[in-house]
Amino acid sequence: MAKRHILALLAASAISVPAFAADTGGYVFGMFGQTKIKDVDTTGLTNVSLDDTGTGIKLGGGYAFNRYFAVEGGYVDLGKATLSGRFGATNVSATVKANGLFVTAAGMVPISQQFSLLGRLGLINATVKEDDNFGGSVKSTDMKTTFGIGVAYSFTPQFAVRADYDIYQKLGDSSTTGESDVDMLSVGVVFKF
Repeated sequence: MAKRHILALLAASAISVPAFAADTGGYVFGMFGQTKIKDVDTTGLTNVSLDDTGTGIKLGGGYAFNRYFAVEGGYVDLGKATLSGRFGATNVSATVKANGLFVTAAGMVPISQQFSLLGRLGLINATVKEDDNFGGSVKSTDMKTTFGIGVAYSFTPQFAVRADYDIYQKLGDSSTTGESDVDMLSVGVVFKF
């Protein structure tokens, strides 16, 4: 529901504001949003309580070679998932956290001078850490794929707002932490220089 409101607001505002564009050059961005860690393994547990949504941040920068192609890199904190349940007669609780460094190629489709659609494909060096009261703590750091879509609206040649939806695939290790896709919906600002 929130995704549709953000996209509709950005699309509607693109119609009425005078043209601004900065087609090439460097930029930095800061994003804040909601994450969802999928496929949390609850095998063998009963009376499971799972909260797989969290708060995430994405900080980074990029370089636009033209108004159609850019390269981005940065750091993303993908929040955490918590679960509790019973394994036989034992109460179990666990926390799963994910974060990492990413680099992506970004394709941009200008709809107007201010409004653009974005598509990203790249890699993340992701660390997944699981802490529980049953087996202790395990951690995995692996290179995985990421992709996403987004919309950007430029208010001035230097300042824009952006909304992104990203998917980070199969984070973790199947033999230790388990593998999970993590989705992130975020909104933030872009400063071009």
